[in-house]
Amino acid sequence: MSYSERLTVPVWWWLAVVGLAASLAVAVFAYLDWPLATAITLSLLVGLLVLLVGYGRTRLEVAGRTVAAGRARIGIEHVGEVTALDEPATSRALGAEADHRAFLLTRPYIPTTVRIHVRDAADPHPYWLISSRRPQAFAAAIEQARVR
Repeated sequence: MSYSERLTVPVWWWLAVVGLAASLAVAVFAYLDWPLATAITLSLLVGLLVLLVGYGRTRLEVAGRTVAAGRARIGIEHVGEVTALDEPATSRALGAEADHRAFLLTRPYIPTTVRIHVRDAADPHPYWLISSRRPQAFAAAIEQARVR
């Protein structure tokens, strides 16, 4: 595998979820009996934590002749121009310059992306826009896979 990245959620999201659960626990414990309030609070906390873990499990990989972004895969033979985008360029790519047909795998807590143009006429997506904390390294790994 020439590149691998996991799009984990930032620490402050974990703290925010714990804070949210704590504030809801105060309200629940104020109105319900101890056993029921405990069950509701723990269920809520576990549910929110499972959501965060699931959301942060997304992987980016360049392995062999395949680029993977989450569950999506594209053969390197279908990859066109690859561009690492900084924060302002990402903002434009997701806003004014956006194409509604593009495949997006973006995370609001990662301000940079990689744009991968698709050269497959059968693919409905003209390009992929993928969040990455290391967009230059991700783009370089894709380019390196194209050369092999």
